Amino acid sequence: MLTAPEILIIIMVLGFFSFISLRKKSFDKKGILIGILIGLITVFLGSLTSVGGLTAFLFITYFFIIGELSTRYCSKKRKKEHETRSTGNILGNSLASVIALGLNFPLGFFAGISAALADTMSSEIGMLSKKKPLLITTFEEVETGTDGGITVLGWVSAFIGAGLVALMHYALFKSIFFAGIILLAGLIGTLIDSILGALFERKGKMSNTWVNFLSTSVAVIFAIGIAG
Repeated sequence: MLTAPEILIIIMVLGFFSFISLRKKSFDKKGILIGILIGLITVFLGSLTSVGGLTAFLFITYFFIIGELSTRYCSKKRKKEHETRSTGNILGNSLASVIALGLNFPLGFFAGISAALADTMSSEIGMLSKKKPLLITTFEEVETGTDGGITVLGWVSAFIGAGLVALMHYALFKSIFFAGIILLAGLIGTLIDSILGALFERKGKMSNTWVNFLSTSVAVIFAIGIAG
């Protein structure tokens, strides 16, 4: 059961998230409602596992905060307006992790978050690269922002994103082995995202929501498979 201080923290975080998202137009109203629902479901499912409701909630909040800061920073640097996100972005990035938590696979939950943050930072920060990206399937040079395009800066950013989740996990659970799996899962998820982007999303055969969901699902399955 959650304690009164934990409940207060969750309410304050959700309230702050909703207020800032509306004010900054980070998410539309449906996106904010789905975000709140995902947060509450994560709390409930986390409380049924060894992770704990508050810890699970803070991890998924950690992803949204760092991902949003990365997006805003890069939008400012590129002098482009921040895109208002909706339900698809939230579900694509978080649903696989929530499902893993619901099936009582805590490591899969963290791996999915790792992949989501790694891909977000790779996509956003990678667009600041001075060199044009290479299409991951053919290694031909493509325009910045092309689905499936990769850069050195983007992959370094992916490593940092996955590393941030792995470090937070290590700080709480003190397992180098599991932290290593989470880091690797994040990078594998980013790789799959790029491949799917090049093969399907770039050609209009798959939405970004599905690409995100499938790539994070691969990260979840990888982590569960390695850990046994």
